[in-house]
Amino acid sequence: MPMKSCKFNILACLVLIFVFCLSLIASDLPERYRKWLDEEVVYLITPREKEVFLKLQTDRERDIFIEAFWKQRDPTPETPRNEFREEHYRRLNYANQYLGRGTGKPGWKTDHGRIYIILGPPNNIEKYEDIDGVYPTQVWFYYGDPQLNLPPAFNIIFFKKEGTGEYVLYSPSDYGPQALVADYMYNARDARDAYQKLYQLSPNLAEQSLSLIPSERMAPGIINLASNKLLATVLSLPQRKVEDTYAQAWFKFKDLIEVEYSTNYLKADFELWSRKDSQGNFLVNYSFEPAKLSVEPDGSNYLVKYVFNGRVSNDQGKTVYQFEKTVPLTISREELTEIGKRSISFQDVFPIISGDYNFDLLVKNPLSKEFSSYSCVLNLRAESQKPQLGKILLAYDLLPADGQAGGVAPFMIESAQLLVQARKSYVTSDYLVFCSQLSGLQADLKEKARLRYELRQDEKPVLSREEKLDNLTEDNLLTGKIPLNGCRPGYYTLVVELIDGGQVLSSAHAEFEVSTGPGLPRPILVSKAMIKPEDELFQTGLQLLNANRLEEACLRLAQAYARRPELSQALAYGEALFRKNDWQRVLEVIKPFDQPEAPAEVVSLLGRTYQSINQFAQAAVYYEQYLKRFGLSVEILNYLGSCYYQLGDKDRAVAIWEKSLAIDGSQDRLKELVRSIKNNH
Repeated sequence: MPMKSCKFNILACLVLIFVFCLSLIASDLPERYRKWLDEEVVYLITPREKEVFLKLQTDRERDIFIEAFWKQRDPTPETPRNEFREEHYRRLNYANQYLGRGTGKPGWKTDHGRIYIILGPPNNIEKYEDIDGVYPTQVWFYYGDPQLNLPPAFNIIFFKKEGTGEYVLYSPSDYGPQALVADYMYNARDARDAYQKLYQLSPNLAEQSLSLIPSERMAPGIINLASNKLLATVLSLPQRKVEDTYAQAWFKFKDLIEVEYSTNYLKADFELWSRKDSQGNFLVNYSFEPAKLSVEPDGSNYLVKYVFNGRVSNDQGKTVYQFEKTVPLTISREELTEIGKRSISFQDVFPIISGDYNFDLLVKNPLSKEFSSYSCVLNLRAESQKPQLGKILLAYDLLPADGQAGGVAPFMIESAQLLVQARKSYVTSDYLVFCSQLSGLQADLKEKARLRYELRQDEKPVLSREEKLDNLTEDNLLTGKIPLNGCRPGYYTLVVELIDGGQVLSSAHAEFEVSTGPGLPRPILVSKAMIKPEDELFQTGLQLLNANRLEEACLRLAQAYARRPELSQALAYGEALFRKNDWQRVLEVIKPFDQPEAPAEVVSLLGRTYQSINQFAQAAVYYEQYLKRFGLSVEILNYLGSCYYQLGDKDRAVAIWEKSLAIDGSQDRLKELVRSIKNNH
């Protein structure tokens, strides 16, 4: 067997196994959910939605998902009624009541029922059921919507195979006119002969049998690709009408978002680009562009509010960096009108140490109870072993960044600001602005290598140029501007190649669109973020601490504390010192913050430090203070019990540990210790 065929068969088997497993899972569903999945929405639900639904564990989760499912299809989500759901169930009930008669099936299972549920009632029906020599045939006529890739008008044809049974869907390519001519009366030799016989019996049906598109004229026996495409478009129409990314987003974050957010997924565009800076860290830049803006009246103005929750984790799922930022914005009526014309883009940037990560971003609007999300993989390598071009960032302008001295703003390179929009659309009067970063570039190669830029349309070059590596920044960033005035509308690819002689050492590409029209509205940019050097030291120091890289963490956090000797910096530096067993230095750093209103972290760290240097009485003072001020904690109770045990007060130690076990009874080793002390007491 050829290798390609073998691979195809293996893939087919895997798909069948996957479908079989899904069917087994579906069979375990409670009856009302199985009916909803397999009957009520069988033609609407996408494979991604079905996969998510089958993963749900509780009826409450399923109910929330079903509500979100209908919400995504609601044409007027701001009103209590869901017109789509109402119309769907009207069609479903009609199909079950009328279109299954005489078939032995519920109406939704028939081809008649499926088309009716998807497209609704036809604009006209022609019946060919009493013509001698022609099998019973129906032609349903519909007006189409070109925006849905449908022709302005089309037919859907049903016929009874060999004149009996239920009506089935007719395809000109799969069946042809010979399937409509009664063979017992006319022994048609081929499609052309059958067409001629059918034309004698019913000229109109004969013409329609060749193509489902009335305006298309086809010769008998020719495979009609347009009709095949039409049927595929119709049958997939319900899935293509909905963007089902909400399903996976909700499933991923369902434990982090409140119930009232669950059904309100906000469509949005995201852009993400990372680059290495001179400190050896990476700056992750991202933008969030909501499809619509929900506001709340605030006097004569309007209030906009988004909460950004970001998490960077390693392959083991351990959090390396996490943040929560609230972005409130007050806008006037005029600004709201302008945003409606241009959209809005919220932008941010954060530093991260090198490594391979997963990045998850959850965005919530607490005013409208909407949520959106974005996830991606970050491969941030410290240094490549060979020359490599990074991801190409496309922008629509590059402006001097005024007033940013001493810090880095989102999508900023040195003293310039890249104006970025997630949707890469341009007009012929625009410049294509691009930026990428070179890594692994040795000095000798930097002198002789060249960069080649090429615009391609339909894989054919339309513009090409080469230049030396003279304009690289200190961080090996390259930027360029290409005028688009010679480009006709369409889809393009920018290819950037690093070449040495005739050899391509590395390449990267980015896709964009050139549209018709005089210009495109660009988003209003909102960003209050700016990373200062001391912030970068502190944040990356925390990340190194979370990654258990203690030497590097201590070095950076010491520098951050020296630049800004405040509580947050002191606690992070103190924790790093504690893990390094440098307890005397912990006391030097943390004791100045030992005030009557000191936060829990200070009290806990001082208690653990004194316990580590065997000053158990002093440690107990801090643990008692913690429990009195901040409430019961299993961890602190266990520490406190250990201190009293070391001080010889076993009765008090046992009493404290029993209180800990009353909170968490799964501590088997502690149970055994308490039992042993009591038995030997």
